[in-house]
Amino acid sequence: MPHGLSQERPTGPAIHPISAARPAPPNLNRRQLLALAVALPALGACAGDTRQRPQAQPPAPVKSGVPALDPNRPGNETWPFEEAEALDKSLTWPATQVPEPPAKVVLTVAITADVIAEVRNAQFDLFFRRRHPNIEIRRETSPIDAYLTKYMAQAAGGKLPDVMYTHYSWAQNFIANAVFEPLESYIAKTPGFGMDDLPENALGYFKDAGGKLYALPTDMAPKLLFYNKDAFDAAGVGYPDASWTVEKMVETARRLTKGEGAQKIFGFTPMPLPAPDLTTIFLLPYGGRFLSQDEMTVTIAQAPAEKAMGMWLDVLLKDKAVPSLAELNQVLEKVEPFKIGKAAMSIQGAWILTELAKQKAFTWGAAPVPKGPAGRFTPAVGSGLAMTAASRQKDAAWIYLNEYLSSTGQQFRRISAPARQSAWLPNAEALGIPKDVIEVAQEAMKEYATSDGVMHLPANKKVVDTAKPIWEQAMIGKLGLEDALRQIADKVTPLLAENKIA
Repeated sequence: MPHGLSQERPTGPAIHPISAARPAPPNLNRRQLLALAVALPALGACAGDTRQRPQAQPPAPVKSGVPALDPNRPGNETWPFEEAEALDKSLTWPATQVPEPPAKVVLTVAITADVIAEVRNAQFDLFFRRRHPNIEIRRETSPIDAYLTKYMAQAAGGKLPDVMYTHYSWAQNFIANAVFEPLESYIAKTPGFGMDDLPENALGYFKDAGGKLYALPTDMAPKLLFYNKDAFDAAGVGYPDASWTVEKMVETARRLTKGEGAQKIFGFTPMPLPAPDLTTIFLLPYGGRFLSQDEMTVTIAQAPAEKAMGMWLDVLLKDKAVPSLAELNQVLEKVEPFKIGKAAMSIQGAWILTELAKQKAFTWGAAPVPKGPAGRFTPAVGSGLAMTAASRQKDAAWIYLNEYLSSTGQQFRRISAPARQSAWLPNAEALGIPKDVIEVAQEAMKEYATSDGVMHLPANKKVVDTAKPIWEQAMIGKLGLEDALRQIADKVTPLLAENKIA
């Protein structure tokens, strides 16, 4: 998720400055103030309202690394305008009983994006405005690393956009601070919205403790075991399938590792690291966890998790079948080895399917993640959109969300890992992704994908930032397994009190 999800984030050219005054700063209770303090360790670096002030002329979209687009005909080689326009006209866009605004309104949409996403989402916004001429779209595009801090700061000042992107791991920060508006009443006014087309096992990221839903997924995908068919064929090894265990995968990784230096082919990537989904991918198969299910206790130093982490440390230090930190930084120049044909296997999110389908360097396939003694698990992760509680244009915001989050919207945007299950096959065909791979992904979402074990409460970033450098000391042999896991437990435990707010 996986930050390779920028294709799934809403963007569009800036049209008009905001004309409506923002509401006064809200009265935050103690719980919300505590949540805000948790989420803003770097508040001083970006304090204040950084959004543009109203001005007489429509501002041109200026974004680092993103070319200016013709607001009337946005397009490029990847997304030609004529093809986008034809596709838009061929699709049936969903309706809602929420009324259109009777006069012109400006809807501000806060997102993150990249160069490719910028074009497609600008096209979406243009065609949306044709269908809804009273709704003007103004985008606020922020770097993903600065997004959470920026908008938590703006929440403290009561100045927020109308529609906001949220990564699954940030949603509880926003929900705890009453930034988002509950969506049930709007869904009820949209009979064809089709909640049954969305993966129920991944909606928990966007709900509060009482079950209220505050955001809806734009993309949601499992992680799969991807493999380089050429590497398997050269070694005479059969391809992975649903019968594989973690031990079988590790054994095969050892066998397929060959070469040295720039010519080396690794058996597997990535090396397990402290991350929000470490538990689900690498620890739950052995009955272990990084944190307890309520994210209030560190359990990575307990026997089941220690066994799993110890196995992978041996794969790194003894077998050298996964890239070391030095190899990643120096030989591979921080590029994911599997994507460039330098690894035989990799557990990756299904959002890399578009990238793999385009490359011609090697042939590849996908299989279910392997099972362990305790079962088979994969994280269902992605991103979402929400409307803000402070918005004065909630009806317009829902009209936008309804189209953007619909199966039609996700088919228009050609998402490789759509949240809408009905969009998987049409998008796969359009993107050149093999049907059998899509079937593996859809089966994973239906049968064993889960949010269990995926850290998403407010302390999760601090937990990862604290634990990762300690584990890296074990990866270079400066700390033993038990010492590293004990230090992680000692350092992370005090941070978990921050999760009590959620």
